[in-house]
Amino acid sequence: MSELPAPIARKPRRRPIPPGLLRRAGAARYLDVGTSTLDRLNAAGLVPKPIRLGGSLAWARAELASWIAHGCPGREEWSALWSVIVARRTGRAK
Repeated sequence: MSELPAPIARKPRRRPIPPGLLRRAGAARYLDVGTSTLDRLNAAGLVPKPIRLGGSLAWARAELASWIAHGCPGREEWSALWSVIVARRTGRAK
Protein backbone atom coordinates (compact mmCIF):
# COMPACT_ATOMS: atom_id res chain seq x y z
CA MET A 1 0.00 0.00 0.00
CA SER A 2 1.39 3.46 -0.92
CA GLU A 3 1.62 6.24 1.58
CA LEU A 4 0.07 9.64 0.99
CA PRO A 5 2.52 12.50 0.61
CA ALA A 6 2.85 14.86 3.55
CA PRO A 7 0.77 18.02 3.15
CA ILE A 8 2.62 21.07 1.93
CA ALA A 9 3.13 23.60 4.70
CA ARG A 10 1.76 26.97 3.65
CA LYS A 11 2.60 30.27 5.20
CA PRO A 12 -0.40 32.09 6.59
CA ARG A 13 -1.53 34.86 4.29
CA ARG A 14 -0.92 38.34 5.55
CA ARG A 15 -3.03 41.29 4.64
CA PRO A 16 -1.03 43.70 2.52
CA ILE A 17 -0.23 46.97 4.25
CA PRO A 18 -1.92 49.82 2.40
CA PRO A 19 0.47 52.58 1.38
CA GLY A 20 0.57 55.68 3.54
CA LEU A 21 1.17 57.88 0.52
CA LEU A 22 -0.95 57.64 -2.58
CA ARG A 23 0.39 58.74 -5.92
CA ARG A 24 -1.89 60.46 -8.42
CA ALA A 25 -3.72 57.37 -9.69
CA GLY A 26 -4.09 55.87 -6.20
CA ALA A 27 -5.37 59.13 -4.74
CA ALA A 28 -7.88 59.43 -7.58
CA ARG A 29 -9.11 55.87 -6.91
CA TYR A 30 -9.31 56.59 -3.17
CA LEU A 31 -11.45 59.66 -3.89
CA ASP A 32 -13.47 57.76 -6.51
CA VAL A 33 -12.67 60.23 -9.29
CA GLY A 34 -10.62 60.03 -12.46
CA THR A 35 -7.04 61.27 -12.60
CA SER A 36 -7.97 64.21 -14.82
CA THR A 37 -10.68 65.21 -12.32
CA LEU A 38 -8.13 64.99 -9.50
CA ASP A 39 -5.81 67.21 -11.55
CA ARG A 40 -8.58 69.80 -11.98
CA LEU A 41 -9.52 69.66 -8.29
CA ASN A 42 -5.86 70.06 -7.34
CA ALA A 43 -5.36 73.00 -9.72
CA ALA A 44 -8.46 74.68 -8.28
CA GLY A 45 -7.26 74.13 -4.68
CA LEU A 46 -10.19 71.89 -3.79
CA VAL A 47 -8.18 68.95 -2.43
CA PRO A 48 -5.42 68.87 0.19
CA LYS A 49 -2.02 70.01 -1.03
CA PRO A 50 0.01 67.08 -2.36
CA ILE A 51 3.52 66.20 -1.27
CA ARG A 52 6.17 66.39 -3.98
CA LEU A 53 8.23 63.19 -4.26
CA GLY A 54 10.93 63.67 -6.82
CA GLY A 55 9.03 64.42 -10.00
CA SER A 56 5.66 63.11 -8.85
CA LEU A 57 2.90 64.11 -6.47
CA ALA A 58 1.49 62.08 -3.59
CA TRP A 59 -1.23 62.57 -1.01
CA ALA A 60 -1.16 61.22 2.53
CA ARG A 61 -3.91 58.62 2.91
CA ALA A 62 -4.57 59.70 6.53
CA GLU A 63 -4.93 63.33 5.47
CA LEU A 64 -7.36 62.44 2.66
CA ALA A 65 -9.44 60.33 5.07
CA SER A 66 -9.57 63.17 7.59
CA TRP A 67 -10.33 65.71 4.86
CA ILE A 68 -13.31 63.60 3.74
CA ALA A 69 -14.50 63.18 7.34
CA HIS A 70 -14.44 66.98 7.74
CA GLY A 71 -16.63 67.57 4.68
CA CYS A 72 -14.00 68.20 1.99
CA PRO A 73 -13.27 71.88 2.66
CA GLY A 74 -11.20 73.96 0.24
CA ARG A 75 -7.42 73.84 0.49
CA GLU A 76 -6.99 77.14 2.33
CA GLU A 77 -9.53 76.23 5.01
CA TRP A 78 -8.23 72.67 5.16
CA SER A 79 -4.58 73.70 5.60
CA ALA A 80 -5.47 75.67 8.73
CA LEU A 81 -7.66 72.85 10.07
CA TRP A 82 -5.07 70.17 9.28
CA SER A 83 -2.39 72.13 11.16
CA VAL A 84 -4.60 72.07 14.26
CA ILE A 85 -5.33 68.35 13.84
CA VAL A 86 -1.63 67.49 13.48
CA ALA A 87 -0.70 69.70 16.44
CA ARG A 88 -3.24 67.91 18.64
CA ARG A 89 -2.07 64.47 17.52
CA THR A 90 1.58 65.25 18.13
CA GLY A 91 1.06 67.36 21.25
CA ARG A 92 2.65 70.38 19.62
CA ALA A 93 0.25 73.25 20.18
CA LYS A 94 0.84 76.26 17.96
